[in-house]
Order: sequence, then C-alpha cells, then structure tokens
Amino acid sequence: MSGDGESVDWLGNESGSGEGAECTGLSVECHCHTHYQFYEAEEKLLLGLVALPIIAFGVCANLTSVKVFTHKLMRSSSINWYLAVLSCSDTFTLISAFFVLALPRVGEFFRHFGATQISYWTTPYMYALMVLAQTVSVYMTVLMSVHRFIGVCFPFKAQNVLSRGRVKMAIGAVLIGALLFNTTRFFEVRVVGTCFRYNINTTMPVLVPTALRLNATYRQLFFGWAYTIVMFVLPFVSLIIVNSMVIFAVHRSRRLHAGLSTGDDTTKKQELAKEISTSIMLVGIVVVFLACNTLAFVVNILENLEETSALYQSLVSYSNLLVIINASINILIYCLFSDKYRLLLKYYLCCYWSREGEMLLTAYQYHA
Repeated sequence: MSGDGESVDWLGNESGSGEGAECTGLSVECHCHTHYQFYEAEEKLLLGLVALPIIAFGVCANLTSVKVFTHKLMRSSSINWYLAVLSCSDTFTLISAFFVLALPRVGEFFRHFGATQISYWTTPYMYALMVLAQTVSVYMTVLMSVHRFIGVCFPFKAQNVLSRGRVKMAIGAVLIGALLFNTTRFFEVRVVGTCFRYNINTTMPVLVPTALRLNATYRQLFFGWAYTIVMFVLPFVSLIIVNSMVIFAVHRSRRLHAGLSTGDDTTKKQELAKEISTSIMLVGIVVVFLACNTLAFVVNILENLEETSALYQSLVSYSNLLVIINASINILIYCLFSDKYRLLLKYYLCCYWSREGEMLLTAYQYHA
C-alpha cells in the first residue's frame, strides 16, 4: 500500500491509549491500553464503506480472471501466465487489505467490535501478506511490460528470449524475490494479549509494533531507501520507459495495418490487429497502475520526510483506496480489449455446463 502509511493506520488505534509517562509504543501492560481510539470519519468512509464493495467485486473479478487465463485457450500465450499470476496476487492483496484496512473500520462504523477484534488478531500475518502480494503485483506488471516490449520491438529475437522456460524462471524469480524482500514484514507487529477498553466496554487484542519496526536503522534503510527504490523508483522508471517504446511500436504497426490493401492476406491483417489490441491492453493495464500508485509514491516521499500533518493522513487513506481500486479493475481492461477473454467470460458466466458453451469454444478454436 502507501509506503509505510498503511501500518500507521492500524497501529494508530493502539498508541496513546494509556495513562502515565511510563507507557510507550512497546508497552504491553493493560493500564497502557485502557481506551480505544476511534478512526477518523474520513477513514471509515473511504477504507471501510467505500472500499468494502470494491474489495468484494475485485476478489470475484480476479478469481474469474485466474480461471480464464488458465483455460487451455489462454495457456498457449505466455503473456497470459503473467496475467494469471497478477490476478492471483491482486486477490491476496484485496483479501489481506480487507482484514487490515476495511474490517476494523467497518466494524467500528457499525459498532460491531468483534470485527475489529478479528482484524487485530490477523493483522500481523495479513499485513505481511498484503505487502508481499503487492510486491508480486508490481513486478508481474513490470515483467509483462518487458515481455511485450521484447515481442514488439525485437520480434526476430523474441522466440528465443521469451521461451516458456525463461518465462517460468522469471515468474519464479519474482515470487522468490518478493518473499525474501518482505520477510521482515512478518516480524514488524505482534499481538501481546488482550485488555479491556472502558470507552467501548469490550476486551480488545493489544497490537503493538515490535522492536524491529521501531529500530531507527531498520526504518531508515528499509523504508527510507529499499522500499522506496524497489517498490516505486525502479518499477515506475522501467514501466514508463518500456511502455513508451511499446506505444511507438504500436503506432508503427497501426500505420502498417492501415497500409495493407484489401487484397493482402486476410490472416496477416487479423494477426496484426490482434497484436495491436494485445499491446494496447497491456499498456492500458500499466497506465491504470501508474495512475493509481502515483499518490502512494507521493505519500512514501512525504513519510520519508517525516510528514505527520492531517493532510498527510488524509492522503494515506486516499492512496490506499486507489491501490485497492487498482487491484480490482483490471477485468474491465481485459473485457474491453480481449475478444478471447470476453468469450471465456461468457462461457463461464452464462453457459459453462451447456452444449451451447462447448460449441461456442469449438467454433472459436476452428476460426482462430
């Protein structure tokens, strides 16, 4: 999510709830956790009531996309392997964002603090899963763009460079790299027990940051440099450069397509039109990614500058909502640009078990 801002969100409800100078951010005694601190109304609206239906839609949409991209009609194209993994990682991002961001705010809004309790108990694991899945999504987007760049700008080398074995190795490397990069996230926060909160008349888990998370050197090296470079600078620069070249290549292909006369090979024209549509779809995914994550980049910079104003806190909420939206709406891009995706979506949603559905796929395979 937005740099380190997402963790400030949920840890904020645990800080400053006790009395006495002896209470610190690491205190586990119940006299330091006697009162529950409520979220701001804006947070409850954006990350609770607004985010909840978006997350529900996104999870269903991404699971559908996984089903579509793993169908035999789609598996023949290695670019769809990236999209299948991207859909999986977006699903995990949304599920974990539900537990970390949406559930406690929705529970508080409806005064159902059992939901907030569930969020607190699961946060140490779901927070780590959230940033891990988001890392995978970011670099699946980068890999997909590089793959398309090689395919359209170096078509004669693409078959050797983009072999199935190398694509699998690249995907595996991203998964392993994301896990290694985010390993410490599993040790940044912990539940140390339960305490009674008098202002809500409820016993709540005590969620506190670990010593690792509060370590100044760790925060400077990981959040100040590593996270900023790995999650923002490298992917943003790579995506902008690579996709700019892809756009130029698509523009040249459009001119070539327009220059083909009606007497030219129809199959060649169809293949060229299909390649152009695929390139535009992938560029569209990147444009949406950059649009939804730019504010998160800004928030990360402000956090490194130790900004703590009310405006900054508001920007954190909006940036997290945009990341949730980004993880939910790729299905709209797929439906807009991919005939095959629309066909399979119709097959699964409308006539999965019918003879009509089988005939639909058979007819497509025959004409493709």
